[in-house]
Amino acid sequence: MITPSTVTVEATIFGVLKAVVSTSSMESFKVPRSFTAFSSVKALEWFPEFVQNYLSFKGKCFRHCDKPTSMQVVSRETSQVLGAYVCPDGFVSQVVYFSLTPDMKSFENKITSQVGKENFAPNDVRVGSRHGWELGGNARDTVEANLGADRAITEVYWTRYARTDAQKQVAISICAGDSSRKGCLKLFAHDSSTAERFCPTCK
Repeated sequence: MITPSTVTVEATIFGVLKAVVSTSSMESFKVPRSFTAFSSVKALEWFPEFVQNYLSFKGKCFRHCDKPTSMQVVSRETSQVLGAYVCPDGFVSQVVYFSLTPDMKSFENKITSQVGKENFAPNDVRVGSRHGWELGGNARDTVEANLGADRAITEVYWTRYARTDAQKQVAISICAGDSSRKGCLKLFAHDSSTAERFCPTCK
């Protein structure tokens, strides 16, 4: 049985573990896989809250009205956040996806499965990077402490542009619910002349 005199285990945000071992026998020391998985999740616990605190903003409704918009979180995991900027009536102006390792195919599949392929154009998707140095203050400190000075957060955003008269008759909303009950938070397409608080499944 190996009894190292000194063992230092460093967990990085990528879930990679480095073991620095000093033993009299110079034998290798292996870190259990369960510890690796735990460390990976633990290291990214800061990410969803960071997105909501520093990467979400107030805006203005696109096309539907001139009321302010705010980001509604659709889904969140330790390494990614999917949100939508919505007005008080639930109309979606933009869908945003934050990740350290973005899966673009999964992002597009999630949107098209909810709003329909006919309402999604890949050309309307844009990709940007958010660095700690551009955010400044506490945001910069948090990014650099967890990612390093050079690593960036990827922000993917989709803004639906209606190009034909038929497309202008369709709006995208989020199933946010009302005062009586909550919605499922899925995106859905509907007639742009009406405000819908629930998707067809939750009605």
